[in-house]
Amino acid sequence: MTRARDRWVAVGATLVVLALAGLIVATVLDAQSNGRHSLERLQLSQVHQLGGELDSAVKQAFQGNTAVNAPPAWNLTPNDPSDLRRLQLLQPPKARAGAVLVDRTGVIVNGILLERAAVGDRLVRPELERVIGSNPKPAVLPVAPGVTTSVPTTAFAFPLRNAQGEPIGAYISETDVSPDSAFSAILAELRSGKTGQYIFSDDRGTIAGASDASLQATSVTRLGLKAVEKPGFRHVGDHVIAVDDLPTIGWTAIFRQKTSEFEGGLTGPLRSALLLLAVAAVVGGGLIFFVLLRRLRAAREEQRRLHELNAVREEFMSIVSHELRTPVTGLLGFLQTTLDHWDGMSDADRKAALARASTNARRLHALTRDVLDTASIESGDLRYVFETVDMNAEAASAAMAAQDLQPTRPIAVSTPDDQSWVRADPERVQQVLTNLLDNASKNSAPESPIDVDVKVVGRDVQVSVTDRGAGIPADELGRVFDKFVRGRATDTRGTGLGLYICKRIIDAHGGRIWAESEPGGTTISFSLPSVGDAAEAPPSAQPVGTPTD
Repeated sequence: MTRARDRWVAVGATLVVLALAGLIVATVLDAQSNGRHSLERLQLSQVHQLGGELDSAVKQAFQGNTAVNAPPAWNLTPNDPSDLRRLQLLQPPKARAGAVLVDRTGVIVNGILLERAAVGDRLVRPELERVIGSNPKPAVLPVAPGVTTSVPTTAFAFPLRNAQGEPIGAYISETDVSPDSAFSAILAELRSGKTGQYIFSDDRGTIAGASDASLQATSVTRLGLKAVEKPGFRHVGDHVIAVDDLPTIGWTAIFRQKTSEFEGGLTGPLRSALLLLAVAAVVGGGLIFFVLLRRLRAAREEQRRLHELNAVREEFMSIVSHELRTPVTGLLGFLQTTLDHWDGMSDADRKAALARASTNARRLHALTRDVLDTASIESGDLRYVFETVDMNAEAASAAMAAQDLQPTRPIAVSTPDDQSWVRADPERVQQVLTNLLDNASKNSAPESPIDVDVKVVGRDVQVSVTDRGAGIPADELGRVFDKFVRGRATDTRGTGLGLYICKRIIDAHGGRIWAESEPGGTTISFSLPSVGDAAEAPPSAQPVGTPTD
């Protein structure tokens, strides 16, 4: 009787353990399924956000770009000098591709940086008829061989009209599609894991931009995708893809990643849970319950991390789009005003308008430089040329340049009587000083003074930049050198990259940088090892890369 009872107890205990195991497996599988669906929705939302930002920017450019068709009308005669001057005014600074004018038949009548064609040649480019046909509209033309550069290009195309509003031709501005383009540098920041790729393809399936530089100007079909993919999330082979359309441009935004990496944070815990379940069958259902809770917490932490990553991406896109819009609008506005009223303006007025346009152009260049330098720093590609540098002269030079931009702001420089020699890259030292002076200007009243102090402290040369602003709250002081942190509640200008770049440059020089603040002013200082005098300093170094952290 006792043996029969023990057998029934054993059977009952086994059934209880099996029931608990089944319940745990069902719960884990359900958690994994829910987590996978949440992850897919989140990724699709990120692709929609990224594509929407780009599509909206192009839409605004199509609607707001009045400079191309502003009076007077284009002449569109071969090599017309007034048309050429106007093309030069529309050309962005340091652009690596140029622009051409074509007539209603597609024949090139003028151009800048013409490299693979000449005036009088017919421009052969897919979908050009959309811009010079019977019902012309602005368009982004598909990837094709460029005529103003040797690499493939996309092109922004705007119909041109005469004074009566009749179509007479088109303005075609080419943009290079290459691994080292500005668009590629921004997309490189969006890499996800080892296999995650963000891809933008035109309406023919040719890749116009990708976070993986090796994919530029190739077809998406080599990745196992269709030339035109429908929006949504799905599995293609051993990859997942999230797709969204860009209706204004006619492009497609695609995220592609290996399924094993995309779902790794969810399938990994499941395998561990099943392994622990075998042990739990021996030690009891209590341990199984504990393991389940642990796995569920891991799944929630993974979802939280993904949400934080999405927030950082959205913040970056928001900051860059906002900061780009202001200088671009100002630059176009001042140039357009100058063009419209050139004959009625005095030389002084023209110079003032062009000076303000130049200020906006420098601001746009600084923003682009910060974004590209951040990508170079994090990839280890930022290069330095070390030589013997006098910090007294560098500080004075940076202050003079800042004073030229802000004539009404007092900028005082204090240096020791003797020269302060350090081993450094003078261009990067100027970048640090410029960023610190710009940071002080942004965070203090327009006419309040800024102090620059150079002194020798022990074996180091220390440089301090002090403003008279509201100061930085104590709880934010430790984060001012983090990426995207703009810190002061009363001012949100800038990308939040300036001080981050300063820290990485100073770290690469073997120095240190820190911030001190109190109500009524903030001081940001950095120090570099002194090398005595120039006669004792070793010879200048050859170019070297950023040291590995």
